[in-house]
Amino acid sequence: MVLPIIIGIGATVVALTVKSTLSAYRKFVLLTPLMVASLNGIRLVNDDDDVSGPMARARAMDPNYLHHKFLRRTYPNTSFRDPMTEQEALLVLGIEGNDIITANRKLVRDRYRKLMILNHPDKNGSKYISQRINQAKDVLDHSYMFKNEKE
Repeated sequence: MVLPIIIGIGATVVALTVKSTLSAYRKFVLLTPLMVASLNGIRLVNDDDDVSGPMARARAMDPNYLHHKFLRRTYPNTSFRDPMTEQEALLVLGIEGNDIITANRKLVRDRYRKLMILNHPDKNGSKYISQRINQAKDVLDHSYMFKNEKE
């Protein structure tokens, strides 16, 4: 009576283990050497483009290399400053380029609401990120950019 239950539990454990192993392997196969190094905190690429060697082959295999390079240059990996500057506030809310020229309180409010819907702690978002979004909105609300603008 107990033996079929033990065999069933054992078969279930084996099936789940095989399923998760295959899923992890499928994801691992898609990783390039450059991605594996970055996941392990190892920096392999310097900022200048080397056109030869193993890193060139790794970059050629990574379809997102140019996109990642653009993101690294556009958004530097630095911590927030205290107090937050207007430039950081604009980056946090995703206001850049031509949006800055036409920025108004409505744009700031719309971006704030959109980001808070995505990152609210009650919806499993990050409490830290939501605090920074709130701080960015406060900085821009009190900014000289909107000083003469009516609410």
